[in-house]
Formats: sequence, structure tokens, C-alpha cells
Amino acid sequence: MDVERKQSQFELPRGIAGRATLMGMNFGHKSIYQNVAKALALQPTDDLLEIACGNGHFIKNYTSNAHSVTGLDLSQLCVKLATKKNKKRIIAGSAEFGQGEATQLPWENNKFSVATSMSSFMLFPKPAESLKEMYRVLRPGGRVVVCIEWNAEDGKDHSKDIKRYGMHLYTENDVRNMLKEAEFSDIAITYVKGFMMPKMMIARGLKQ
Repeated sequence: MDVERKQSQFELPRGIAGRATLMGMNFGHKSIYQNVAKALALQPTDDLLEIACGNGHFIKNYTSNAHSVTGLDLSQLCVKLATKKNKKRIIAGSAEFGQGEATQLPWENNKFSVATSMSSFMLFPKPAESLKEMYRVLRPGGRVVVCIEWNAEDGKDHSKDIKRYGMHLYTENDVRNMLKEAEFSDIAITYVKGFMMPKMMIARGLKQ
């Protein structure tokens, strides 16, 4: 079965249309990037993992002060573009990008100090398992920040989006429970406004 033909460009960018979709995301998601960057509060000692990194725009423009950055995406096109966009940092040895799934992260335990995902969590087929993987690759004291732009708390009718993208609408309790199940502590959930997103959910947790 050809998985790519069953998924929209929003879910799995590919080809020329995928490039156009990513460019649109970079513009439309500016408020997401700004709020996630604020929540991450990256430090010079941080080693960051971004899951579903797209074309590497966030890493390129919002993570310059981190010690190292790593991006993972299911789309081969995204990995190619992210690698090109962050070429200088890759050459310097402080960045890498790879293709893969959030439920099977190809890194050892305790590798990163920060893990994040944005604009994609509501599309993950196994979100709870993905959070457990984020927990596994974080060092003790590491933190996770997940931005859930469309959610069951935002008051919008997402019935068409659910049908089109197969996305899931999560309540605050849903997200808290998944983070607890993944063994995160000090869980905090806040809300901010963004472009066409009246109540973006930003969830945070710590690995003790």
C-alpha cells in the first residue's frame, strides 16, 4: 500500500505541492513558532529534539542559542529541505536531521535535554506512545513542550478538518493524562492565541 497517496500534503508533504504547502506553513505558523520558542526558553547547554520538524524553519530561525539541534520528520522531502536550510549548522556538527516516526525514535536513552513537537500532535496515530518515546530520549531534568493548535477546548467546529486530515481533538484532561502516562511530572498547560487558532494549547512536562 502506498501510504503517501492516502495522506494529505498537510500530513506528509511531498513533491512540488509539498514544497508550496511548507512555505505556507512557515508563514501561517509564525505565532506557533514564537510561542513555542518562548515556552522552550532554550539555553546554551540545551540539546533539542524537534519531532515533525517540517522543512527545518523553526530550527533555523528560533534555536540559534541551543548547543545542538536534531530534527525528525516522516516526510523525505521535509528532511531534504531541513538539511539544506540548516547546512551550515550541520557542517559545524551541531545539527542533524533524519526520517522516522515519533513512536520509534532512533536515538539512545537520555540523549536530549528538550523535546518538542508542534503543528502535528493532533495527527499522530499513537500520541501516547510518542510521548513515552520523548520521555525515553530525554535526560533526567529534561523538558517537553507540545503545541496542540486545534483542540477540543478552542470552541471551533473542526468536523471538516477531522474528516479531511484524520486529526484527533484532545481535551486538556486528555493531554494531561497522556503526559502522566508517559511519566512526565510538573505538567502545565497554557493557552495562547494564534493565526486562525483562538486557543492554542501548549503542554509542558519534566522528566525527573
